[in-house]
Amino acid sequence: MTTLLAEAKEHGDETVADMAERTGISRSTLHRLAASTKQPSLTTLWTLHHAYNIQLDTLVYNDPHTTSATPRPPAPK
Repeated sequence: MTTLLAEAKEHGDETVADMAERTGISRSTLHRLAASTKQPSLTTLWTLHHAYNIQLDTLVYNDPHTTSATPRPPAPK
């Protein structure tokens, strides 16, 4: 979510209300995602991807708050 918040600010969205208006995702859902009390659905990830031009794998894997029992596979060469 850290990457997303930085990208949102670059698009002029300073508040969660701004993000909600741009994406159509409720403010409460965005707050829960930011607090890591809710895992995003694929639909939510896809919406955020399109709204802020962020790669899906960045939203899923590169966020420091994301925890996963399965390590990310290495990138193909």
